[in-house]
Amino acid sequence: MEYGIIMPVKMQELQKFEHFIDTCGKCGDCASAGTQATTAKRHVDKPCPVKTVLGFEAFSARGRILVLKNILSGKLKVTKDILDWAYSCTTCGSCKETCLAVDGGIDTPSMMEALRHDLVENGITMDKHKDIVASILKNNNPYGEPATKRMDFFKGKNYTKHADTLLFLGCTASFREPQIALNAVALLEKLGIPYALLDDEGCCGSILKRCGYVKEFDANTKRNIDAFRASGAKTIVFTCAGCYRTFKKDFTLPSDVNVRFLHITEFLDEYLKTHPSQFKFKRHARISYHDPCHLGRHAGVYEAPRSLLKNIGNATFIELDTSRNYSHCCGSGGGVKSSNPDLAKQIAASRNAEAASKQVEILISACPFCEKNLRDGLDGLASKLRVADISEILLETSPETLKSHIGACGPSGVEPSIGAKYMEYLAKYPEIFSDLVQGSIMDFTIYNTITDMENKCEPVEAFNVSRSEIGISMNIGRADNADLELALSVKAVEKLTRCPTKSEYAQQFGKFYNEPDEIEGWIDFVLNKRTKTLIKMGYGKFAETAGILEDEDQV
Repeated sequence: MEYGIIMPVKMQELQKFEHFIDTCGKCGDCASAGTQATTAKRHVDKPCPVKTVLGFEAFSARGRILVLKNILSGKLKVTKDILDWAYSCTTCGSCKETCLAVDGGIDTPSMMEALRHDLVENGITMDKHKDIVASILKNNNPYGEPATKRMDFFKGKNYTKHADTLLFLGCTASFREPQIALNAVALLEKLGIPYALLDDEGCCGSILKRCGYVKEFDANTKRNIDAFRASGAKTIVFTCAGCYRTFKKDFTLPSDVNVRFLHITEFLDEYLKTHPSQFKFKRHARISYHDPCHLGRHAGVYEAPRSLLKNIGNATFIELDTSRNYSHCCGSGGGVKSSNPDLAKQIAASRNAEAASKQVEILISACPFCEKNLRDGLDGLASKLRVADISEILLETSPETLKSHIGACGPSGVEPSIGAKYMEYLAKYPEIFSDLVQGSIMDFTIYNTITDMENKCEPVEAFNVSRSEIGISMNIGRADNADLELALSVKAVEKLTRCPTKSEYAQQFGKFYNEPDEIEGWIDFVLNKRTKTLIKMGYGKFAETAGILEDEDQV
């Protein structure tokens, strides 16, 4: 459609929000800094990312509501400038967090989406969006890529097509940020989590919904529901916050499709509570988390990603000044990345500057769109900042796959001794020693009674465990220069070797040390180095897990 000076438009969707438009008290908390203590929920510095960059009142929620009111009244007609303005809102929802006009705040993002819906229905669209919509309908992705190339990043690797857990990768990870998809897959495999992928995964349709193409979104929804039904999956896990928000909030599932929608951070946080694993940076890192708007404000997921990141060892977690529901937007949502990429980049640069001001080294997000746009916005003080997706960081810091080697334990065909059985058990769980630095070595001595140990009698058996670059090595006898000696009763060893997991092993280990009993079992230590030295060598982590050392940082 050609854009004249004046264009009559029917505003059926926007009309539904007229009451909320009239409710706005024009206080300005959404527009500036929330400094009016009597009305603002809290002090939020520059809540609107678009106004922060462009500066004009029309781009704040208060200004947008005034413009919408004048459009509805007919005082303001739709022109090309109004069209561009309509698609300059990231629909992040930050303005709602400072608004007290109604419970939950005036929903300006929904009003902007209603306006876009009306514009599309009247044939008033942006050329850039026409191409995106056409590609989604034809190719099942917004990037103009043939649908047959969706799994090209997998490079022929086989994958399961049916499992209880279906991993939904999303278009951005599949076509533009393939490393995010590969990291998510590698992480699930490393943790031993079965998963399936769709052969014909389609676009979630988020950009259709956000940009006002509601009819096209509804048609796309049916295609996705059919795919979920055919998969037989019980849980759909999303790497993309935008996909997750769309399925979680914009979908209405029919009664015959019974699935759970989880973002990968929720899924992993839930899984690791029953399957604990230790993540650790090789070099100390100052890390922070950027809340994606679709995952945080829109879907209420704040704790899961933080729980995962705070579980990573050798890192300092730093909250940005604006976080959780008050987090600043990355700048790429609401179709802004496609309609106004320069604006999106400027908003990202502003967010990166926040992280740089806190001396953050790695800014981590949980959305491919956020990750890409924040990376595009690296500039100035933030140029040395590393931007990463949470799957990348978790894979990078995940426990090493350690190998184990046992030296000669005795002649074959003979019932293995208690020491040999213990070594075989430890060989199955080398991750028990994963926190030890290379070169660490410890003696294991097994006694019948505490008296035998205290009187320095010869143990029933003795062996040593040394930590190398690739794993652990166990050999009969004491080492020449062991860091410490771990003395155990026969009963303790018998019970420890029946523990099915590292966590249960640690729990039982701590009980034998904290509550020693001649009949039930006991454990004791003989330290050959200073306690602080041993902690620096990694011994403190297991001791803390076992409840032997309450807080190694205080030692």
